This record gives sequence, C-alpha cells and structure tokens, in this order.
Amino acid sequence: MTLMSLGIFLRECLRSVYEVVLKDVSVRIAGLTGQGIEFATEVIVGACALKGLNVYTFRWFPTIVRGGSTYSEIRISDVEISAPPDKIDVLAVLDESGVKDVDNLLLRDSIILIDESLSIPQYNCRVFRQPLKKTSSEAKSRPNIVVVGFISGLLGLGYNSVSIVLEKISKKDLLESNLRGVEAGYKLFIESGLESFDLPSLSASKSIVQGSDMVALGALSAGCKFFAGYPITPSTSIMEKIMKWFPEVGGLAVQVEDELSAISMIIGASYAGARSMTATSGPGLSLMVEGIGFAAMAEIPIVVVDVQRVGPSTGMPTAYEQGDIDLATHPSHGDVPRIVLAPSTIEEYYSMTMLAFELADRYRCPVILLLDQVYVMNYFTLDKLEASRTSGRKNVSSVGGGLLQVFPSYSGSADGIPSPPLDGFLVVASSVEHDVKGLGTQDGKIHVEMSIKRLRKLGELEESPVGWEVLGDAEACEAVVSIGSCRGAVEEALEKIRKSSRMMLHIPLKQLWPLPRMLEETLKNVEKIYVIEQNASGQLLNLVSSKLPKTAELRSIRKFDGCPFRPVEIYRGLVYDGGG
Repeated sequence: MTLMSLGIFLRECLRSVYEVVLKDVSVRIAGLTGQGIEFATEVIVGACALKGLNVYTFRWFPTIVRGGSTYSEIRISDVEISAPPDKIDVLAVLDESGVKDVDNLLLRDSIILIDESLSIPQYNCRVFRQPLKKTSSEAKSRPNIVVVGFISGLLGLGYNSVSIVLEKISKKDLLESNLRGVEAGYKLFIESGLESFDLPSLSASKSIVQGSDMVALGALSAGCKFFAGYPITPSTSIMEKIMKWFPEVGGLAVQVEDELSAISMIIGASYAGARSMTATSGPGLSLMVEGIGFAAMAEIPIVVVDVQRVGPSTGMPTAYEQGDIDLATHPSHGDVPRIVLAPSTIEEYYSMTMLAFELADRYRCPVILLLDQVYVMNYFTLDKLEASRTSGRKNVSSVGGGLLQVFPSYSGSADGIPSPPLDGFLVVASSVEHDVKGLGTQDGKIHVEMSIKRLRKLGELEESPVGWEVLGDAEACEAVVSIGSCRGAVEEALEKIRKSSRMMLHIPLKQLWPLPRMLEETLKNVEKIYVIEQNASGQLLNLVSSKLPKTAELRSIRKFDGCPFRPVEIYRGLVYDGGG
C-alpha cells in the first residue's frame, strides 16, 4: 500500500472510528491574524460549555500580530475528549492563506464555508459560498462575527446561548454590533438550506479553562506567596493571571528585567520563608540554570514552570514541541538534586502544580514543572475542579537559639532531607560546598558526605513516584510510554487498537526525574515498547531507555512540526509504521 493510498484509506475509515461517539464535530476557522479568529473561537466554546458539551481547542498562529495565516480548531463532543480531531467537519475561511494542511482532514461530507469573493483549491467536499463580508458590512459588524452566527446555527447552539456569551466577553461599545452580526450569520445559515448537526444539550453547563488558569490556581491553592517572572511566549499568560489574582490572597507578583533576576528573586523569597515560583519557556530556562544549581546546592525549595516551545534558540515561539526534556532533567552542571514533573491532563495542571510546592518543601530542592504549549494557551471545558488547599510552608520551631549561634541546616537525617531551621538561630546558605552549618569548605571528605546526602534524599521518589499510572492491560506484551499532552491522542488510538483484540498498556510518565524504578518492573515482560513524544531527537526515549528492559524492542514515534499529535497519526505509527 502506497503512502497516498494509505492516507485515503485512513481518512475514509475515520467514519467508523467515530461511530462510537454520538456526536463528535470539529470546526476549523482559518484566516489571518487580526481577523478575530480567537474571539470567534471563544464565543463558540462558551456556547458549547453552556450546553454542557466537551470541548478541545488548538490554535496555530505566527509570531506577527497582523497578516500571518492562522487557524483555530474546535473539537466538540458529548463525551470527554483530550486530543485534536482526526477530521474537519466545518471549515470556515476568512482568507485564502488560512486554508492549508487540510487535504487529509476533509471528508466527503465536510462543509467549507467561504466568502463568495475568495478562491481556494478544489476539495472533494461540500463548498458553500456566502456573502460573509457583504453581510457583515450591512449589519455594521465584522465577518468573524457573521461566521460565528452561521456556525452556531449549523451546530444547533442557538442564538440565545451565543448572545449570553457575547454579553459576557464583548466590549461594551461592540456588543450591539456583535449581536447584529451573529443574527445576520444565523439568517445566512437558515437560507443556506443546510441541516444542523443539532448537538445535544447535556445536564449541566461546564467551565471554560486554559492550562494557564489551572497553573495559577494551583499555585494559589498551594500557598504560593511570591512570583517573579519575565514575559516570554508561551508562558506569559501564567504570569498575567498570577499578577491579577495574587493581590487577592496577600501574595506579591513582580515582572522583572530578565530571567536571571526572576530565578534569583524567587530563591531569595523562598529563603525568607515564602513559597515561590517563576514561569518561563525554553530560552528562559536556559538562562536560569545557574540559579537552579544554586537552589539545589543551598537546598532552597523553588518551583520553576517551563512551558515548552519549538527550539533551539528563539525557534518558533508560538509553536508546540516537547524539546526541553533534556534541559529540564539535566538543568545544571554537577550532581544536582532536582524533581521534574510533566502533567498529562488539564486537571493535573492544577493538582501537580500544588504537588510541586509540596515536593519542593519536603525535599528542599528545585522542582521543574514541564508543561505543553497546547494546554497552556488553548481553551478546554471542565466539569468541576476538585479544589483543595494546603496550609503552605510549615513554620519553624519556636525553640530559640543562642546569640549568633549558627543552626546546622544541612545536618539532615537518615533520608538526607535537612530539618527546617529553628527560630532564633542564624541560618547560612551558600552556593559553595559547605558543612552542616552552611559554612564554606574545600574539604574533599565533606564534599563526598554532602554530595551523597543531597542525592540520597530523592531515593524515596525513585521507589514511590508521584502520579504513577498504568492504563490498559497490565499483562499486555506491548506497551506505550508517553509524556504530557500526548496522553489524550495515545488513549484514543489505543481505544481503537484494543477493539481488534491487540492488547497494549500505556504509561503516561509524569515523574521524569528521578526516574521511577517501577518503569522497569512494570515493563519487564513486555516484548515491544513504543515511546511517543514531540521532538526530533527522541529525548524521552533516551531518558527512559536506562530503565527499560534490555530484552524489549524499542520503537520511537515522534512528531515535531509545531502541531500536536492527532490520534490517527499515533494509530498509523502503532499499526502500519511500527514506529521509527
């Protein structure tokens, strides 16, 4: 079977894949930046949430504010979804340049909605040319709003749901214009004669969140009191939300001049007693490595959030990749005690942010939270957030020390974890090698003792990793190991594979460092292991290979074009290509 015939075969087979879902509809709105595509997406997502529907979104956009081609995908279902769609049911075109990479996504029943003045290549699907620009002009509105009205009719969302959302998110001076545009677009849909998808209304409305919301809320719930950061795509939205919400809980958030200042300030704030955090992306994390090493040597707990993007260097700032695995797991020179976590669901962006602070305090070391751009910057629906709250950092003992008496902060215990300092003592912290009191030393024997102590304290996490999950058949002879947001697409692909009686287990690895010993134990009888990740060099494969059974055949399935895996791509890799 040729690649082209395989693509056609898979595309047509998608119909049977989606028979298991009552309603699974995907919409792409394409055009230029500055044409209001993100706003249109937010309105449609909001209307779906009011009907209790599940939504997954992904947006591709360039680094320029106006003029570059962009698109937004909205996948809507009445069951939980956590992956991009394998097909496009509705493609709304605001500019010809936005129509790209759709050949294998459009089915025969797909609908293309396009302005009558635009010209696009011919596709084997239904094309509806409508006077979108003319209608928006007559309604004194904008084409993107008319498209929202048309799509809301096509999806059966109803004018009332859309108007409720518009009243919440529109600027006051644009509300009437937006309502007119939606009404005009809805009228165009009625006149088109198209049949509505008629999405169902479920029992309760859902909340709309972005990963940045979940991280910021997780930090607040963990009792974080200080944040320092420097704006960098795609982590800036985390900083913006923290700066908005921190004053309400007595926290302090500052925008500083660079990443060196950010890491230095959170170390200082943590040393002074406050749970502290920064957020950055790959280039910023590269600048922070010296500070991470300092925190590790001085055993000062900090949380560093890294929202990955395409690299190296400046790379593609707005595109998605999982290329920071090497940097996060080996962030500084020397033997650095560190913890690296990679949440795999939007809910875990909340719970594992909280957990990061708990682990940093317990083990007195830096914790790096490795996140994906696709979750941080896009919209998702959530049933209910299982919110919790920690008491924050434990207070030091009230037992006082003598005048100018230095507390032995680094004496540790059998597990190597230092005791919290006692009130009334002097506490010394330094980046040079030191004795139990924190006083600098060049003594080789002390260096050996302190190095062993620092590394020993993470042994507990090696044996009992956080967030450990084994999905599927634990007795299967084939396994998949994935990271981060790949989980959703992997699970969808495996759901179909398991129906053919091919059993596979799945480990969404969430503790990258220290690597869990359970990895080898769980996979000891597995014959073939697929490692799925989004980078060019196979960084996850290289990381976990030391813990994988030597008898197993290792396969790598990788994607690094700036877009997330679609389930069908993983399915193809597992069934036809067999990995690479």
